Amino acid sequence: MLAVFEKLQVSAMFKNSITAALQTGRLSHALILEEGDAATRLQAAKEIACAVLCDGESKPCGVCSKCRKVLNGSHPDLHILSKDEKSSMIKVDSVRELKKKALIYPNDGNKSVFIIDGAEYMNPQAQNALLKIFEEPARHLLFILCCKSKSSLLDTVISRATLYSLGQKSSKECDSEKEEKAVNLADGLLSCLAEENEIAFLRKISVMQKDKELFRLTLNNLILILRDAIVLKSSGNDMLTDCFDTAKKLSTRLTASKILRLINAVEELEENSKLNANHNLTLTRLSALFYSIKST
Repeated sequence: MLAVFEKLQVSAMFKNSITAALQTGRLSHALILEEGDAATRLQAAKEIACAVLCDGESKPCGVCSKCRKVLNGSHPDLHILSKDEKSSMIKVDSVRELKKKALIYPNDGNKSVFIIDGAEYMNPQAQNALLKIFEEPARHLLFILCCKSKSSLLDTVISRATLYSLGQKSSKECDSEKEEKAVNLADGLLSCLAEENEIAFLRKISVMQKDKELFRLTLNNLILILRDAIVLKSSGNDMLTDCFDTAKKLSTRLTASKILRLINAVEELEENSKLNANHNLTLTRLSALFYSIKST
């Protein structure tokens, strides 16, 4: 059985734990798979579904008709719920529909497997809708919740499931999270500048003291938001970021000349950063330049 999970880029602890649970028949009715990237979490969930629904002697065999159906998503007893592309979350109505399916006995075996891919997108109402079925699970049901981190789930959901960590996040997912952090930092810094909250500004600057890459990403996003402020200043609407409120504050409270000087200052710091200038001095210069330009 380990041979199947060996194909996944996950921790040895996960492989050993999930294999032991499957081999001894002690698999919980509800599992939470966290960490790793989204594709790996979903693939791990499908491998578990294979093991549960497989007809082979060594489960999961990966070659029987049931395993093949699970892996290509056509098994009648495998149900996968994920957020709609048009929505930012998984809503309670979707979970209620899933619960209706759970009332139906399996078509092609003795288990029905329900995978919630991107469980972190379930709003609290959707998560609460799962509690009843988690508290009184039918023997034929297996729920697998795939999420970035258990912290996105309610404590009441976590307490009724078995948690498995796949291992460290992929570099791609880490890069995505750092980019999001940089956007939030840039947005926060410029908001503090517009509101003349220098203490909060300096606190946000300190977050980047030991992270040069985060600092460089933040500088890039500062430029984008400042350019949005210029666009709004000229009554345009072709925004480069989603930070409309902050760009609007800047366009209202600063002259176009000052915004352009801020852009030039950030571009200069960005160039210095690429040339490996002293990081802490560059951070200090960012704060000094910003408030110097704003006050003149």
